[in-house]
Amino acid sequence: LESEADNRLRTFGFNTLTPPPRENRLLMLLKQVFGGLFNIMLWACVAAELALAVYFGGDDFVTPIVLSIVIVSSGMLQWWTELQAMMMMESLQAMSASPQVRVHRGDPTFVDASALVPGDIISLEAGDKVPADVRIIKCTEGAEVDNAALTGESAPEARQVMPDGPTSPMLEARSMMFLGTTLVKGRIFALVVYTGDSTALGNIAQSINKSRARSSLELQIEHFVHLIAGVAMAVGVLSCLANIFSPQKRSWAHILENSATAFFAQVPEGLLPTDRKSTRLNSSH
Repeated sequence: LESEADNRLRTFGFNTLTPPPRENRLLMLLKQVFGGLFNIMLWACVAAELALAVYFGGDDFVTPIVLSIVIVSSGMLQWWTELQAMMMMESLQAMSASPQVRVHRGDPTFVDASALVPGDIISLEAGDKVPADVRIIKCTEGAEVDNAALTGESAPEARQVMPDGPTSPMLEARSMMFLGTTLVKGRIFALVVYTGDSTALGNIAQSINKSRARSSLELQIEHFVHLIAGVAMAVGVLSCLANIFSPQKRSWAHILENSATAFFAQVPEGLLPTDRKSTRLNSSH
């Protein structure tokens, strides 16, 4: 029996959730603040305004300061949204962590929950955390499980040996218990059905971990941003050339100011917050 368990462990892998790829939090923040075509456009406006104020004797420091605050605040908001997703994954990892469990491979013995394989028969008592997705094969009358960590149900749910109907959703099956939930009443013997990433909790973790599909709204806003960027750069360059070759001679400070103004005027003030908001709304779904 132990040799068969070892074979199945090699086939199905350990009963653990695959950890999500971790990215340096500082690099994530820098990417949100300074990355992206739209941010680059706005930082170019900030640089032009600062050049006017510092090197060409201007006195308008309010515009670059306010614009910088808007860019940084928007980037930090998106960064915090991504951190929340990372923390959600870490909480799912913590939910899946289980101590040793009593397994019946011939003689009853305790093994680490990470070594469980499909086909193992385990016994659980009130207060035990369910270490995998299991099918109940024997239970005491009135056995109940707390599914709040998985389904959000606040009240414990009764469990039974009798199989549910074929049309019953798996998460609503009374003859099943799932990784991350807790047996709050009774004693249960169960057959391990799914382990690790194959469990219901593992499927949720993988759906969070995978790159989400981009919404049509995000694609439309990205297309609009590229369109605005092209128009803004063209207007800025044309304004610069018009000022340089104008019959009326202008100083470089005046030329830069006119070009920066023409460039910045093409950028809708509400586009950056709208772009961030659409990303957060899509993440929440």
